[in-house]
Amino acid sequence: MKNLLKFYFKDIDDTFCVSLEDHIHDAKIEGLSEITLIEAIPDKDNKDFIWCTHFAECGERSFCKKSVCDSYSSKSGRGKCKHRGNLYEHGEEVKFNVE
Repeated sequence: MKNLLKFYFKDIDDTFCVSLEDHIHDAKIEGLSEITLIEAIPDKDNKDFIWCTHFAECGERSFCKKSVCDSYSSKSGRGKCKHRGNLYEHGEEVKFNVE
């Protein structure tokens, strides 16, 4: 079974989600003992938009093609771009203790 890494948003207004490990690291630097994060849920229904990790922004799926994007890159030179990421929606609040 594939082990999927879970991601969390810092708050409901955040647009970037990162791993729990990254949030815990930041909380330790800030001297916090507890943090409340928003669970990031993969947006599986979306067929029109993608997350571009190269530009760190959302874009239309139709523009994520070798013939359209100068930053397109894949191992074979065709197929899915290595920069194409997933979009996430905000889920439930979750509290974590920072040790």
